[in-house]
Amino acid sequence: MPIITPAISSQNVTKTLLHSLFPFAKTLTLTQQIHARITLHGFHGSVIFGSRLTDAYIQLGSLQFAQKAFDHIIHKNLRSWNTIISGCSNNKLFLDVLRLFSRMRREFVGADSFNLFGLEGDPYVAPALGKMYSQLGALEDARKVFEGFPGRNSVLWGIMMKGFLKYSKELEVFELFSRMKSSGFELDAFTLEGLVRACGNISAGIGGKMFHGLCIKKNFIDSNVYLQTFLVDMYLKCGLLDFGLKLFEEFSERDVVLWSTMISGLAKNGKGSEVVALFRQMLQQSLIPNSFTLASIILACSLGGSLKQGKSVHGYMIRKGVDFDVVNCTTFIDMYARCGSVAMAQKVFVEMPEKNVVSWSAMINAFGIHGLCSEALPFFDQMRSENQVPNSITFISLLSACSHSGKVAEGWKYFKAMTQDYGIVPTEEHYACMVDLLGRAGKIDEALSFINNMPIKAGASDWGALLDACRIHRRVEIAEKVAKKLLPLEANKASVYVLLSNIYADSGKWELVRNIRYKFGKKGLHKSVGFTTIEVGKKLHIF
Repeated sequence: MPIITPAISSQNVTKTLLHSLFPFAKTLTLTQQIHARITLHGFHGSVIFGSRLTDAYIQLGSLQFAQKAFDHIIHKNLRSWNTIISGCSNNKLFLDVLRLFSRMRREFVGADSFNLFGLEGDPYVAPALGKMYSQLGALEDARKVFEGFPGRNSVLWGIMMKGFLKYSKELEVFELFSRMKSSGFELDAFTLEGLVRACGNISAGIGGKMFHGLCIKKNFIDSNVYLQTFLVDMYLKCGLLDFGLKLFEEFSERDVVLWSTMISGLAKNGKGSEVVALFRQMLQQSLIPNSFTLASIILACSLGGSLKQGKSVHGYMIRKGVDFDVVNCTTFIDMYARCGSVAMAQKVFVEMPEKNVVSWSAMINAFGIHGLCSEALPFFDQMRSENQVPNSITFISLLSACSHSGKVAEGWKYFKAMTQDYGIVPTEEHYACMVDLLGRAGKIDEALSFINNMPIKAGASDWGALLDACRIHRRVEIAEKVAKKLLPLEANKASVYVLLSNIYADSGKWELVRNIRYKFGKKGLHKSVGFTTIEVGKKLHIF
């Protein structure tokens, strides 16, 4: 007689058949049908089937059904707890993560070694907790999870790097890398993504090239679209446009994110015409641009001053039914203002269904850059009457408007009100606006006194504004003193030498002009080629 009874054999066959159904759980309806069959056969309390059902629902984004499937498991193990905790963490349901973790400590035998601020257990729970703390900004708690877990894997290292990157702590990322090396831990694609991003964020091109070389050596690039995108982004942020473009062109499969990264990087580097050309190529590939792509195109139109191209993008977004939220509308306000059409900027503003302090500030700035201070100041009063509280950017726009129109008294009024009425501490940019305001009005000595009495150390923007004012009003003696302050701050920028040379030339001091140009050439600096754009007959001319 056979040892295995027919009943047991039949049950095993049923289980095998039910397991074979899970690859078909691609929709909620099919998953529920599989769930029903499992329940019909009485296996829904099984930890194996319960965990698989929980995971299937999570993959479909149905957390409510996942929770029910999990709750039906009679004897939960660490894997089943990890499945539901990770699912909630990935969906940023952090309160549910804490609730489940607390429940696990109460119900799961063997969970006593776990606590929220130091894990000594299994690798399943630690990454979920570390990720949750990182995304909540509780980096110290995330670090405690990391430090308290002896068996760190690549996922946990990568999560810590990602958490630090989110809050601009690039140095901590490199410290982790140093620790990984000293512990003999091998870099994988996930951790290299974090290191490449960190290099881009601080414009560390040499380090970025090194990590790129490691990616090639380990053969990580071809199959990892995220790594491809981060590498291109890194080169563009470091100003290495040729490297970024070459790498971009090497990739055979380019999704909308990679295209958008390339377009955005070129836009931020002031390559307006190249951005428009690349955008046209993207549309020829039948790819649908996302909001990130369109924002970069609008920025490129602003840089090039092309009203026609700006209107074309605006029309494209209307035709495609793109949602015109506060961000999109504010971007168009800025674009139309920079392209010379204050009327269109105001039209966009008026038609906005919802306005915030950023959109109000953008409109004030639009009036300001066109010297329409008489429009900007009443607009600020209207903003306050509608219970919009101005912020730091609002006052930069106001001070800039006063500067472009020579309204010194009004500028002083708003500069003082910023602190006295709104408690906003002036930044270097606010001080630079005041220096520019005084300088443009010919009050050079007052501007110099203002800088010398600032509560913060004057930066390049402050001294640069004063040097430009000295050029306008031909105050050579002060210009020389200002240049001595500015050159150590911008020693490798050609603009300072060119401006000082022009000041000497305007005053007929040709010997000093030759001395400046000699120093300029000795440092190997080059004057950037200037250009002007003008739109005539719906065509943009560059000269």
